[in-house]
Amino acid sequence: MEELIGEAEAALLWAAARFCPERGVRFATYAIPFVLGALQDLCRRNTPLYVPRRELRILCAVDGLREEMRCSMGREPSVEELGKRAGVQPEKLASMLEGRERMRASVLSPAVVEEMCGEEAGFENRILLKDALRSLGKPYAQVLWLRFFAGLTQNEIANRFKVSQAQVSRWEKIGKEKLRECL
Repeated sequence: MEELIGEAEAALLWAAARFCPERGVRFATYAIPFVLGALQDLCRRNTPLYVPRRELRILCAVDGLREEMRCSMGREPSVEELGKRAGVQPEKLASMLEGRERMRASVLSPAVVEEMCGEEAGFENRILLKDALRSLGKPYAQVLWLRFFAGLTQNEIANRFKVSQAQVSRWEKIGKEKLRECL
């Protein structure tokens, strides 16, 4: 919460320094987009893996190109073909695609995270999910984070906490129930 408030205050100060009342616009109308943009950027940077906007745009364009090329060619295009059409070096595109797949593999259960943290979801949902996890307390929040965001197995978590796998399974089950109640 402190980080959000600090980011919003910084954006508000930035807007205040650049505000020109002679334009006939209310300050709130001018400042709100800056504050919301700063908060959205903060949430974007705080995902498990940060992907720069430029690379996200390239990946979105490549997804569209892939579908278009698949329809026209009747087969899945190669990375070289996609890179050529998108104007990106094939090696760079391959590493971007691999990174995106790793990022997708490290995320929570599909039902909750797609709803809460998908690209279409607002930054408010991401904040709610983080707050809900924090409210669970130890060890539930830690187990859910390690299990679904860090991609560890129950056995790996059990070794880390020096408990049995069955105990981790119980913590995970209780944590999920508490998380559902919070959300």
